[in-house]
Amino acid sequence: MREPQPTGASADEIAAGRLWVVAFALALLLYALTMAPDLVWQDAGEYQWNVGRFAWPWVDATVWVRPGEAVRVHPWFLVLSRLLWIRPLWNYAFAATFCSALGTALAVANVALLVRLLTGHRWAAVVGGVTFGLGHAVWAHACVSEVYGWAAAFLGAECLCAWAWTRRRQARWLLLLFFLDGVAISNHLMAALGLAVFGTWLLVEWVRRRAPAWVLPAAVGCWLAGGALQWVVVGLEYARTGDLAATVRSATVGEYGGAVLNAADLPRLLKNSVLYVGLNYPTPLALAGLVGAVALARRRQAMATLVLALAAVYLAWAARYKVPDQYGFFVPFYVPASVLIGVGAARLARGRGAWMRWILVALAAVPVGVYAVLPGAARRAEIRFFQRELPYRDPYTYFLRPWQRGCLGARQFAEDVMRSAPKRAVILADTTSSPPLKCLIDVERQRAGGPADLLVVDPYDARFDPALGAYWGSENLLPALAGAGRRVFVVSKETDYQPEWVAAHARVVPFGRTADGRPLLYEVKPRAQEGPR
Repeated sequence: MREPQPTGASADEIAAGRLWVVAFALALLLYALTMAPDLVWQDAGEYQWNVGRFAWPWVDATVWVRPGEAVRVHPWFLVLSRLLWIRPLWNYAFAATFCSALGTALAVANVALLVRLLTGHRWAAVVGGVTFGLGHAVWAHACVSEVYGWAAAFLGAECLCAWAWTRRRQARWLLLLFFLDGVAISNHLMAALGLAVFGTWLLVEWVRRRAPAWVLPAAVGCWLAGGALQWVVVGLEYARTGDLAATVRSATVGEYGGAVLNAADLPRLLKNSVLYVGLNYPTPLALAGLVGAVALARRRQAMATLVLALAAVYLAWAARYKVPDQYGFFVPFYVPASVLIGVGAARLARGRGAWMRWILVALAAVPVGVYAVLPGAARRAEIRFFQRELPYRDPYTYFLRPWQRGCLGARQFAEDVMRSAPKRAVILADTTSSPPLKCLIDVERQRAGGPADLLVVDPYDARFDPALGAYWGSENLLPALAGAGRRVFVVSKETDYQPEWVAAHARVVPFGRTADGRPLLYEVKPRAQEGPR
């Protein structure tokens, strides 16, 4: 006989729902007030550029196709950002950043609700949610256009679906879980790590006959349906190449196969990982995560095992992923980690008075003060953790302070270049500085003469477009460009941010000035001939 199903929400469920709504609203307000208001640097700027140029694939597939790197298209984020672009209210750059803030706010609410469900304490949920939401990497990526906040939001939502299944045994929660993971795949392929954990768990539930036989194929179908946007990207890549093996490689590891499978240089990566996690949790409250891990391990429950498994898998992934922006890949790990901190806080406060709860809540908010003073302290200590400076970007505040309110440096730099660069200029910009320049040229139509007037080429352009490959890969392109009446510029005098041929065959001299008197660009000139000895 079928068990009767509840006809309405209980008072506890209503309270939990209110907690989620409040957490989401407060987190979104925080991020909306502290996010970058306009153009930004690096990959985040590239997402803005793609959102500004976005069109559906049957109209223009340019944004949907990234030759050899379909894995880096992230169609969910681009589509949602485009839908959030409300032209009378804000521009494409703001829409992309607000999309990031929205996803991260959802992640904060999901973490808070998970802690509430696992502990039964609202104050512990506050500790877990605040700890997650104010973490350096989480907050920093909420304030620029990035995909990591949505990766965390989907992971938290999948955990909530898993909790609902363990309590109610209603198959719709399993199907929703795998549908959400499919959507998450369209946001970032890191969701495959969650798929491995939840998929293994579903197989165990199925083998033990806790789940109906039909659930397994239905879950696969829901996952495939959720990932529809990603399959469009894969289909376009296959149409481009006609090579199945190349398409699979492009859609899974792209040009980063060595980083994905990396098992080398572990001591340095692990040391960096400790620093990244310490920066994200800069208070003793982080130790509560260990207490929470022990407490959940002792429960021997499915949900506890899932949280611990997700924490272990995502930590292991990020800690050995050898890429320059490694710290961003810890953001999904901070979902289960912050849940563990919330659970640990509840365990530490057991049997103690309300004073202990207030101390733990206060510790969760301390990172705000830490990040406020950290850039000045690092500057006074002359700690240099960056290779170069960019116009209108203070590296100490940019890297060490997560909020980006009022940061207009990328816009100022790009507009200065538009005004100062001569006609027929070629700017060989690295992938940090090129996105704002491309936004002004390709989206906002400044320097409307196009490539004939001002051509910006970064290493990705050179890799994906054979016609542009020579700009970064030629032995010495300067004589040919000079003969065509084109002057060549780079953004940095540091050789790591220039084509190799510039350092080998040419010299750079400052060109133009920023408002604070620093060089705007560096012009590439023939190397001076040595005089007679």
